[in-house]
Amino acid sequence: MRNSDKELECNGSGYRDPTASPVLQAIYKREMEIDYQAMRLIGLIKDLLRICDFELIERVQIRHKHTRREYK
Repeated sequence: MRNSDKELECNGSGYRDPTASPVLQAIYKREMEIDYQAMRLIGLIKDLLRICDFELIERVQIRHKHTRREYK
């Protein structure tokens, strides 16, 4: 079990919370998937620019519609 999994098993007081743990783990997993997709998308944009003989002048900045998290 990863350290983050152990952290998600406990509530704010440090006691094990078996009810919230699966929900928090699902949320954490989904956030990690979104982060991976964002980084992959930015990489694809940069690759496409290189293939088309363009260069990036400033940072790529994107926002996930549902979570409103921003990536650079």
